[in-house]
Amino acid sequence: MEIKLTTKCPLCGGNSHLKQKECIGYQEPSKFNIYHCLDCDTAFSSPNIDATSIYESIYNNAELVPGYERYSRYAKTIKSKASPMKFLSQSEETYWSVNEALALLTKDKNSTKILEIGSGLGYLTYSLMKDNYNIKGLDISETAVKKAIMNFGDHYVCANLFEYAINHPESYDCIILTEVIEHVENPISFIEAIMKLLKSGGHAIITTPNKSIYPSHIVWDTDLPPIHCWWFSENSMKFIAKKIKAEINFIDFRNYYKKKFLRIDFNKISKRTPYFNQNGELIYSHNLRTSTFSKIRLLISNITFLKRMYGFFIKLIYSNSYFCSEKGIVLCSILKKL
Repeated sequence: MEIKLTTKCPLCGGNSHLKQKECIGYQEPSKFNIYHCLDCDTAFSSPNIDATSIYESIYNNAELVPGYERYSRYAKTIKSKASPMKFLSQSEETYWSVNEALALLTKDKNSTKILEIGSGLGYLTYSLMKDNYNIKGLDISETAVKKAIMNFGDHYVCANLFEYAINHPESYDCIILTEVIEHVENPISFIEAIMKLLKSGGHAIITTPNKSIYPSHIVWDTDLPPIHCWWFSENSMKFIAKKIKAEINFIDFRNYYKKKFLRIDFNKISKRTPYFNQNGELIYSHNLRTSTFSKIRLLISNITFLKRMYGFFIKLIYSNSYFCSEKGIVLCSILKKL
């Protein structure tokens, strides 16, 4: 089959150029072409294929798959935490940003109806519920929902988003979508369904890996296709917001990175390799795409003068790096339904 050097962006319809042909996929021996859109700054893979069997392999190896094993760990340990949401917020940018967004958007926790879409094993919904939020979890996976109910109680529903949106229009004040949008085939129709669920003036909190901080020569630094079909930037999310006629704002991560220092070395981004062979058997590989600052940096992080001096010299040494601050490895968008 002929590989196109240019193609129409499936998100915005703009001009997209081939950045890498026959990129290895999440499971052997699949291969994909990676395109970058010049208009909305979105990266996407082609062709689109059904990833159901790969997700089954991930579920069957949930405690071992790099990147996904932490979800099982959270689900198993979260009930032992005195403050579950505080624990998650200190663990990852994703949950910190969700907590920040909810604090900005919620005046009365009890009266604000929240839905987490893609609730998976249920630990985030549980953590927010323990923090007195009025929340329910929704997931399309019957296996995941059964496990969540068994572990955390009857706070979850198994349903297809599009069908659920038809049957529950304008039912929620806030919807949470963490690390889901990069998996779906048609992001715009997916977000439109979310908008149907929201009341007028309601908000959707959407997190996804952040392409914005990477230079143009970095082709794909997110999970391999077809697990991740998209790699979104701020411009990508702005386009989606404009398309669905929603207001958009982004969470500022500076307060998170004051203590969670993170440097991305563009010279040392690892080449990603498949996690499963063609028989669905797990291949043990760990690809580290970021590096943390040294323990010395953490020890002086509360001393303003030393912190500034240290940061100045580190940036001189590591010129081809990105130091996470206002923008980080996670993009957290807040879309308001008008």
